[in-house]
Amino acid sequence: MSQITHELVLEVLEGCGESALREARELGPARLVSATELTVSTDDLDAVRGLRRVVAASTSLTVPARRPRELLETSVQQRLGVLLEDLGRQRPRQRFGGLRLEAAGSGTPEMRRLADTLAESAGIPVAEDGDLVVRVRRGAPAGTWQVLLRTTRRPLSTRAWRTVNYPGAVGATIAATVLDLLQVGEEDSVLDMTCGSGTFLVEQLHASVPARAIGVDRDPEAIDAARAHQRAARRRGRIDWVLGDVLTCDLEPGFTRMLTNPPWGTLLGDHESNEQLLADLLARAAQLGAPRARLGVLTHEIARMQRVLERETAWRPVGEHRFFQKGHHPRLFLLERG
Repeated sequence: MSQITHELVLEVLEGCGESALREARELGPARLVSATELTVSTDDLDAVRGLRRVVAASTSLTVPARRPRELLETSVQQRLGVLLEDLGRQRPRQRFGGLRLEAAGSGTPEMRRLADTLAESAGIPVAEDGDLVVRVRRGAPAGTWQVLLRTTRRPLSTRAWRTVNYPGAVGATIAATVLDLLQVGEEDSVLDMTCGSGTFLVEQLHASVPARAIGVDRDPEAIDAARAHQRAARRRGRIDWVLGDVLTCDLEPGFTRMLTNPPWGTLLGDHESNEQLLADLLARAAQLGAPRARLGVLTHEIARMQRVLERETAWRPVGEHRFFQKGHHPRLFLLERG
């Protein structure tokens, strides 16, 4: 366990901030800085790796400085050395192989010298693909600079259990946030209607394990990937993976929580057929859902989903939630069965 209090900067995807904030507050005082950044104060770096709604975490140092070269002063380097030592005390140990500096003007002599100095202090070389990521930026308030040291070799959003690169898989931090919004509990019976490689249900095993969990997909490669991911996750809890079309396969009804992340235009089919698919999924969910069941539909087909809801009578909209990731803007439609 760390012996000093770290001021951590947490990167989040837009749309995951509130969920990430609640999670971060379990470690210490936390606040939202922007839609994509939080801060938290904690003396337990080991626990930071358990954050599931955060893209990456960095320990930080903010110092009064007019120019980056002032970060090379002995007193600043000593404080950065303490942070580097604390990164090395994490358990399980983080074995960094190289240092990568990310900063405006990273090729200037001042920044190269800063990278060399930090790398020497860490006992590793400077490398373009280094896994100890150091960011340097102007701080707040004005007249300060901030140095950020990522606490892990890979981003926290990179799940070790995702061993299969399945196309169209939802981001893990988005999946965790969707599950928060659905409020899945141990008493729930959960159905992922288009499970793909299993991200939603495997992610749920890291929280409360539902009484029943079923994932359905008609692609055998998806089901194989989902099973591989569940094995790799090594979490307790049963998931039944069903190969078939959820619109027609035999399933026992009574699900209290359902979700779907259906294919969308640029991945499969076209926009018009996907509108019909959305309508069919809602109709099938109405057949399988328990009274007052909740359904989450994560889709890029926002206008078409809205048109489907104008005709829908079995489901009542209770909320919408937007996400932003790498140019994509999926939206979660939260529905409740009447």
